[in-house]
Amino acid sequence: MAPELNHSQTDPTNPVQGRDAVPPPVRRSVWTARQKVVRILWDTVARPFWVCLPGLRPGLLRLFGGEIGKNCAFAGSVEITIPWHIRCGEGVRVGERAILYGLGPITIGSGTVIDYRAHLCAGTHDMTDSRFPLLKTPITIGEGCFIGIDAYIAPEVVLGDGCRVWPRASVYRSFPAGTSLRGNPAKPIEPDA
Repeated sequence: MAPELNHSQTDPTNPVQGRDAVPPPVRRSVWTARQKVVRILWDTVARPFWVCLPGLRPGLLRLFGGEIGKNCAFAGSVEITIPWHIRCGEGVRVGERAILYGLGPITIGSGTVIDYRAHLCAGTHDMTDSRFPLLKTPITIGEGCFIGIDAYIAPEVVLGDGCRVWPRASVYRSFPAGTSLRGNPAKPIEPDA
């Protein structure tokens, strides 16, 4: 009868458990201690003011490091992850339940509308590195653009002025000014389509 192997002990003949086993890579936060504190304050202290006082929303973003132009409006249910990464021109409108996932900078040009439940995702992870480090990739939306209901804008996308993203479109690459996009992945469409 063979002796039972105690799983709490290592088996030197097993290369996975032996002395040559490589420990998993160490993952480190990309956020400084100060940034972590500011994020906690944003998510706790600023949240009640954000929900209850619509007129203070642009000012709250400025207080937390965002660059917000005149006459911008943000719905109370907008989710903003990192306020100091948000840059808006004048007259920007962001609708209910929109997500500005600003791990990297998000720049929104003047007169642009981000419609209900649209998701701008300025961050991803490097899948080629076993530590999956955070990549703070920017998004730039030009002036006078319209991002439709439930549309998705991926990291590193640049949309030129006057672009139109149809509802539920998913944009994974950059497009020049005046482009209308729909589908997943989003593709340009003709004006009369």
